[in-house]
Amino acid sequence: MSEPIDTSLPSHAAGKTVFLLGATGYIGGTVLTKLLELPSPPSAITILVRDPKKAEIVSQIPTPAGTTLAPLLGSLSDLDKLQKAAATHDIVISAADADDLPSIQALIAGMKERRKKTGHRSLFIHTSGTGVLTDDARGQYPNDIIYTDLNPTPATHKTPELRSFETIPDTALHRNVDLEILKADAEGALKSYIIVPSTIWGEGKGEVFTRGLSNSFSQQMPNMIKNSLDRGRAGMVGKGANIWPHVSIDDLKELYGLVYAGALRGDIGHGKSGFYLGIAGEYTLFAAASTVGAALVENGWAKEAQPTPYTEEEIKKYYNGSYYAGSNSRGVADRSKSIGWKPKNDELEDFVESLRSEVKRVEKHFGRKRGEVKGDLYVS
Repeated sequence: MSEPIDTSLPSHAAGKTVFLLGATGYIGGTVLTKLLELPSPPSAITILVRDPKKAEIVSQIPTPAGTTLAPLLGSLSDLDKLQKAAATHDIVISAADADDLPSIQALIAGMKERRKKTGHRSLFIHTSGTGVLTDDARGQYPNDIIYTDLNPTPATHKTPELRSFETIPDTALHRNVDLEILKADAEGALKSYIIVPSTIWGEGKGEVFTRGLSNSFSQQMPNMIKNSLDRGRAGMVGKGANIWPHVSIDDLKELYGLVYAGALRGDIGHGKSGFYLGIAGEYTLFAAASTVGAALVENGWAKEAQPTPYTEEEIKKYYNGSYYAGSNSRGVADRSKSIGWKPKNDELEDFVESLRSEVKRVEKHFGRKRGEVKGDLYVS
């Protein structure tokens, strides 16, 4: 029998301070909820807030005894503020824009300052995404290239081609930011832990969502639903044959908790050994679009359930001309599971069932009339 995984927090965890970016968003709001639920929550959490009205909501969020929650009014472009905040907190958690290199560089500069003044390495938990694993399939085919966040072990994975993260091209999406963080870790400026979520599904839950601080919608599937409502029929890129991984927001929340606890204990990998995939299962774009199409018909919002390919004009309208939604992105969360992560919602049916209810939630929130589906699903 294998040894039980240690998921406890060290005794000094309650005295730590956290600077959190992206708390008004879907992932960041979930991370904030997890921090406040910990048995030994941080003593102080500072969250970057762009909207003054949202900053006012922060004071309404219940916090555990001994924990303060405070807003820092600003945005990712306020580099001086980011650097100063990073220099004065023990832990930095980035759950905002995974591709904003200048903001990441400012955070790293702040953590370098802290290292120089205190002699201690800050802990940096960054949110990337499995877009870093994508190809240019345009919905025409699945692929057999699968990445592992640990070390490739073909004997335990029956896949034609299993690759490590170190083989990802430097030109891949998110990769320039990830590499900048790895460089800072290798230089001894900080300890980095990069969480790599896939297609996230489920509604954001908790006080931060009910009080209106954080956005409760994911991006990929709700945006596809919005597009389908707008065009009056489910749509997909090409044949929809491409494969993507998925994870529920509830399971992802637990992964952040495990990485946070392990980083504080210092007994999990960081830097090049600090990638943690948030992958529970897989789906094809066709299966997702077909589920949305069936839900549209069931609710009387479309006449045909069979999804149809987006036209070139629709690709421009809905995706700014990008065929990203038709890419393949495949991986296995070996390292994440090695630190104790056990996703509960890993079956395809879990994902499919969520789409059925998500269609109703998106329609209720954004509308369904052609040309009238408005509103940005993403809030950071």
